[in-house]
Amino acid sequence: MARLKLGFIPIEGGHYYREALEEVTRAEDLGFDSVWMEEHHSVANHYWPSPFTVLAGFATRTSRVTLGTDIAVAAFYHPVRLAEDVALLDVMSGGRAVLGIALGYKPDEFALYGVDLARRGARFEEQLEIVRGLWTRDRVSFKGTYYTVEGRLEPRPVQTPHPPLWIGGWGDLTLRRAATLGDNWIPGPTADLARLLAGKRQFLANLVAAGRPAPQEWPLTRDLIIADTDRRARELAEEHIMVAYRKEYAGGWRHPFIDAGIATDLDKLMADRFIIGGPDECRRQIRRFVEQYGMTHLICRTFFPGMPHAHIMREIELIAREVMPAFR
Repeated sequence: MARLKLGFIPIEGGHYYREALEEVTRAEDLGFDSVWMEEHHSVANHYWPSPFTVLAGFATRTSRVTLGTDIAVAAFYHPVRLAEDVALLDVMSGGRAVLGIALGYKPDEFALYGVDLARRGARFEEQLEIVRGLWTRDRVSFKGTYYTVEGRLEPRPVQTPHPPLWIGGWGDLTLRRAATLGDNWIPGPTADLARLLAGKRQFLANLVAAGRPAPQEWPLTRDLIIADTDRRARELAEEHIMVAYRKEYAGGWRHPFIDAGIATDLDKLMADRFIIGGPDECRRQIRRFVEQYGMTHLICRTFFPGMPHAHIMREIELIAREVMPAFR
């Protein structure tokens, strides 16, 4: 078995930056490979709106971990600004940036920015073309339906040819864009194993059709709660994950993979989706995703509304001491 990379999404939202920084620096000391930031808007005490700002802060206090977005929402950026922010993060971190990016889907966020939800896919394709062009060419002259760009980017990113561009999301078009416009596909935490495998098959077929090689890395984001015992982990899941899922997915807005019927049932939600348990159970579940999906990089989402910083610090220790050695 190849060495499994382990990354995590620390505490986020509100005024929790100092706690996040403590988690990130401790995780690097313990051998974690990567740290990731999500992006959502107008959510109290959960999610930050500016992932590149936060990652830049992490860059100044770390030296080794990859720093990525999982996921930045393309619709809320001008492509030149996006290319510049990622390039500068790459410079500040000495070549450790990964841009994970997707279309976005929450109507209230599009309303906040005054952006049209309907045309986001066509705009996304132009954005990616511009970003990649600015990173790799001396000059960009682009005239599209949505953007007109003339000029060059300074400074260029450290990584060559450019920082990895991982495309998140689902659906036929997204999986085609991931195969033709991106360097990889990064599926989110809400899909179960069957859906992941179907998505991977489709992504691989799209790569073949585009004459492009399969990626070396198969990242997977999972909601993870590890505790000393299975029972304690489950109690924490009931208390923290279920609050988030009931509020976000059982209410008015419908997530395409989380119908209201399972958004309130932990057992149904857990099946082939979350990694929840004591060390033995977590190792077993992780091994399943490695063996069946081919996961090479596990990104653990560790923070859910109300989850204490102290417990996330404990989880980082447990993962490093009880989980990592089994996959290295």
